[in-house]
Amino acid sequence: MYRLNRHNIKRNFTKVVIPGAMVPRFRLSRACRMLVAAFLCVLSAGDLPAHAGDDLLADDADYFARDFRHVFSFPDRFDGSDWMTFGAVAAATAAAAVWLDEPVRDAMHENRSVFLDDLVSVGDYYGKLSTGYYLGAALYLAGIVSGDDWVRYTGRAVVEAHTFSLLFTGVIKVAAGRSRPYLLEGNGQFNWFEKDSSRWSFPSGHATAAFAISSVLSKRIDHPFATVGLFTLSGITVLDRIYDDKHWLSDTIAGAAIGTAVGLAVGELVNEEEEERKKGGMEMLKERPVELFRFSRSF
Repeated sequence: MYRLNRHNIKRNFTKVVIPGAMVPRFRLSRACRMLVAAFLCVLSAGDLPAHAGDDLLADDADYFARDFRHVFSFPDRFDGSDWMTFGAVAAATAAAAVWLDEPVRDAMHENRSVFLDDLVSVGDYYGKLSTGYYLGAALYLAGIVSGDDWVRYTGRAVVEAHTFSLLFTGVIKVAAGRSRPYLLEGNGQFNWFEKDSSRWSFPSGHATAAFAISSVLSKRIDHPFATVGLFTLSGITVLDRIYDDKHWLSDTIAGAAIGTAVGLAVGELVNEEEEERKKGGMEMLKERPVELFRFSRSF
């Protein structure tokens, strides 16, 4: 039987040294700082500095609430290009539902293997509800322990993107009530305002979470290698959801779009906050508008 080894995944970490290579140290160091800070967090988990308590947590809670307001009031800031992007995603989702959902599901069932079982288990873990909170909380605590504000902001950004994107997805899931593939009711069965999670197929929560984490970390780390690696993990999560017969392709497209949009928006908000903090202009953060789709153009 397949899947007997899905949870027996070996992780090998290799350090590569390239003598004399022209490495962009500043950007690459960001990923290293997260790892070092996480290590310090493990060593010093019981020794949080006193000054990192009430004021720091209250300040971050305030900005968490501010980011929540910005993200969930996004229609007020949409321009024509944003609505075109939204329409393109909706069209792609609808096209997948009409022409691709069933063929892709059939192809997955016909090409099962032990290798794919092991591969998709990585995507399954990456898209779990707990993963984003574990990662975000670890980075946030590591940033406090190590005194590294960049790591702390990144941890908070992960938690924000994870939470906000899943709130969007959760509401749509219940409202749509789409039947999951394994129920064998077809991809056009929508039950509307359904309480049973077996009919919460649209959109994919795993895809939403994976793309939210990848998008916000990509925005924070800002290095092409990190971006490629992170979105590869998200792609494996999409593969997992279809492979495990939990979602249709169209579910994952919608989830990926929600996660990416929210992740990029939160990443931009936190990046701007960090820059303003460095400049000492915190008051400027209170009123400035932030688009949900920062890649949009006005016309």
